[in-house]
Amino acid sequence: MRKKIVGFVLAGSLLVGGAPLVGTAIANGTGGGTSTTDPVLCFVAAQSIITEALHEYREGHLTGRELRSILLGTSSFLGDCLTP
Repeated sequence: MRKKIVGFVLAGSLLVGGAPLVGTAIANGTGGGTSTTDPVLCFVAAQSIITEALHEYREGHLTGRELRSILLGTSSFLGDCLTP
């Protein structure tokens, strides 16, 4: 199960790198200084990571320390993803 969590965190990390590209394709601006990251995409990715981590914690596959690490990483991910 830890591999699954690591996969979600890795996917979230890759999303940070790919979010500007995805956001550019669906941006609602007229160019210039508009933000190209879709905030909904950031929050959906973070929610899925948190939901899966909590599920794994309740099942006993993660320790409290590991859960905390994942939550801190998700917080950092959101900060990076939402920064214009």
